[in-house]
Amino acid sequence: MIEELIVGLGAIVGDRHVVTGSDLHGIDPGFHPENLSGAAAVFPADTRQVADVVKICSKYGVSIVPQGGRTGLSGGAVSKAGSVALGLRRMNAVERCDPLAGTVVVQAGATLQSVADHCAVHGLSVGIDLGARGSATIGGMIATNAGGMTAFRNGTMRNRVLGTEIVLANGSIVTDLTEVEKCNEGYSLTQLICGSEGTLGIVTRAVLRLTTEPTVTSTTLIAVENAHAALTILRAVQKARDLTAVHAEIMWKDYAETVAAALRLSGIISFANAPAYFLLDVAETVEDGLLDLLSDLNVTKAIMCKSESERADLWRIREESFEIDRQVPNCEWFDISMPLDRIDMTLAGIRQRIASIDHGLRVWAMGHLGDGNLHLTIGSGQPLSDLTKTAIADAVYQGLKQIGGAFSAEHGIGIDKRASLIKHADPEKLRLCRVIKKAFDPENMLNPGKLI
Repeated sequence: MIEELIVGLGAIVGDRHVVTGSDLHGIDPGFHPENLSGAAAVFPADTRQVADVVKICSKYGVSIVPQGGRTGLSGGAVSKAGSVALGLRRMNAVERCDPLAGTVVVQAGATLQSVADHCAVHGLSVGIDLGARGSATIGGMIATNAGGMTAFRNGTMRNRVLGTEIVLANGSIVTDLTEVEKCNEGYSLTQLICGSEGTLGIVTRAVLRLTTEPTVTSTTLIAVENAHAALTILRAVQKARDLTAVHAEIMWKDYAETVAAALRLSGIISFANAPAYFLLDVAETVEDGLLDLLSDLNVTKAIMCKSESERADLWRIREESFEIDRQVPNCEWFDISMPLDRIDMTLAGIRQRIASIDHGLRVWAMGHLGDGNLHLTIGSGQPLSDLTKTAIADAVYQGLKQIGGAFSAEHGIGIDKRASLIKHADPEKLRLCRVIKKAFDPENMLNPGKLI
């Protein structure tokens, strides 16, 4: 049966665009080693080919795993034996940018970087920025409702997408490429697709709302006592007439020291032995505006970059978080969010509960300060039992729902967080999600075993 399917797939997309067997090892699996563990990977060239691939897979009862840049951290692109991975790397065109309307129409396989570069020519931006910008695709970002470093100003992908073209589980095509802000024509399928992780349909094209991004004129690393102190500075910048906060990231001491040492950049943070470091990019219209503001706030421990190379080094410490995993293997990784006034309380509670599980466990913390999204790496370097992993997860997630937070902020559910979703989500919400899944995909063809 699989052999017949492979032949049929080749007839649709061309034999060289169907990869099977050991040849799959020649494709970068991305962030999860099992992303290409299925029977084949197929790479269609257009929406019609996507629809035909879906139809023939349905005919043979073979499930499909839609894949973008395979940069997700929750196992949302994992393909199991007998399934087919459907990659959109050939569908990577930026079809049309309208500078006056501030919109762009793109194919789902286009990377964030390629779209950003195209729009930058017109002085416009996608309004989303990720560390994986060179690999993450627009379709994948829509499927996971990506957030990133500018969400506190521009929102997540749900706020950037105006319309989509989707291939459903039966191979039909839904074209809803709306290019206007105001559209009230029934339920918004586009908004439903955002964050659905490829379980409801395959995004093939999209219309994105663009924005004008301020130009960073100064990058400063500020020693702070806690998140509250950093937020006080951020709020002052946001209120200042001549300053605009472009990026606002926070790194606690454990994280900053470990990553800086691994990158041989410890000298950068040696200016202060601080509990945390606030990395702030600012656009200022008045010279020394930020310096004057920091002086007014009695901020005395800070360094301001004097060159682009210094700025790049600072951002390497923030963005190269996987150095933690290289230095300390067998860790668990978490992506949580909480109201801004609860950040310090939440992190302190997590540290206390983790220590009660095992004093050998460490917590490395950093994240997007402006929207309360923290990324935590927890471990000791030693293999963790399943029981300990569960205890760690419970310790991290305890109380988040009660304070209005979320246990999955921007990396989705995939396979890694399904148990947590069932445990922490409202049961009625889960029931409705299953009803929606059944309506879109009654045979469970699209990305089975993910999300719900």
